Amino acid sequence: MRAIKILFCLLLALGPHSVFSQEGEQLRIVSLAPNWSHTVAEIGAIDDLVGVTRYARFPAEVPLRVQQKRIDVVGGFTDISIDKITRLEPDLVLTATGLQLRLKAKLEALGIPVIHMEESSLEEVYAKILLLGKTIEHQQQADDLVESIQYELKEIAAQYSDHPSPKVYYEINYLYKCVPGKHSYMTELIELVGAKPIFSERDGIAPMVTWPEVVTQNPDVILLPMWPDATGPVFEGPDAGSGTTTIAEVKSREDADRVNAVNKDAVRFIDSAVTKQAGPNIPQAARLLAEAIYAEQ
Repeated sequence: MRAIKILFCLLLALGPHSVFSQEGEQLRIVSLAPNWSHTVAEIGAIDDLVGVTRYARFPAEVPLRVQQKRIDVVGGFTDISIDKITRLEPDLVLTATGLQLRLKAKLEALGIPVIHMEESSLEEVYAKILLLGKTIEHQQQADDLVESIQYELKEIAAQYSDHPSPKVYYEINYLYKCVPGKHSYMTELIELVGAKPIFSERDGIAPMVTWPEVVTQNPDVILLPMWPDATGPVFEGPDAGSGTTTIAEVKSREDADRVNAVNKDAVRFIDSAVTKQAGPNIPQAARLLAEAIYAEQ
């Protein structure tokens, strides 16, 4: 019954009233992306979280509740178990990016309401946060969160408005090389701090590129993702492309000596667990990007 009410609320999301629950009725929310888990907690609904992924780090209360077995883990990001989700009897499931679109379709076919975030732009992220707030009757908290993110980003942009404009290559994956593209909020954040992300004109959230193309673009800074317990690089076998790479591997690539970032020792790691979370961590992501891009300048 609650799932039906939430579905009605999603259909009427632009209307003046929420219709999802009766007073005092607790929801059961399953978040399939770390940014969604953080968002649910940030808008005051952590008690409604019954399932998350093993990558949910923020806020610290979420992994603590997992450890205390108050929240179940349903998988990682692409290896999520539908059975584990359905056993939790969710009223609402939160999915993210094109990698979870098939999962979204399967859940909806089972009659489970889903809110999906592509992370295609800051405006889309804001809209989905507000939709979540409206759907679960935490509208004011969602409004406050979006306003806070926007205010902080405005301050950060002003701080870096007079900085130089280095060309940045953010290598999302070292094997299947891809970058933040035209439809990625990450591109907006890099530009917000005054830098120029190369290949950002290419369609998609994470379009593929080649290393020779990178050499031709000659970036001033190369950013590599890093996160706790990261492993790699792995170039062969079923785990190829997993983990992250090293600065030494980048410097050993063909024609790397023709790249400004390599010659100026501007190949740097950045905390991917923060920068790839389209939610409350967006301002922190912008700060980390700025610190990495302008390090030692």
